[in-house]
Amino acid sequence: MSVVPATATFDQIAALAPDGLFLSNGPGDPAATAEYAVPVIRRWLATGKPLFGICLGHQLLGLAVGATTTKMFQGHRGANHPVKRLSDGAVEITSMNHGFAVERGSLPDGVTETHVSLFDGSNAGLELEGGRAFSVQYHPEASPGPQDSLYLFERFVGML
Repeated sequence: MSVVPATATFDQIAALAPDGLFLSNGPGDPAATAEYAVPVIRRWLATGKPLFGICLGHQLLGLAVGATTTKMFQGHRGANHPVKRLSDGAVEITSMNHGFAVERGSLPDGVTETHVSLFDGSNAGLELEGGRAFSVQYHPEASPGPQDSLYLFERFVGML
């Protein structure tokens, strides 16, 4: 495993020969980070290798595929945020800490909404056609469920 800064170029990442790319959380407006991160994400997606994003990584994946993000009125902060997994209707208890959201109505063809916040109906997950790239708005690493979201990491590791 290698960790690179958000400003790493595609060539710097590719030189490490990773089997997959994990887009982590982070603070701030996704549009500002997108200036340097979205071109890298788009090049990564073209490789066909797995990608998993959380929180800011989710928002950046959304921007990279042509969706839009907007500032939320109040944002989501703290634990015990119920999120519905749309594939089977299961509810996951999640931790969240964000003030921006991927706009549900802006998801382009080939991108499926996978999770939705039960507090306000905002987008909480997406997957690209073919399933090689997916993301969630919440923090599965926080384990508030405590294992409601473990399957996401298992899925990503299984793809590597």
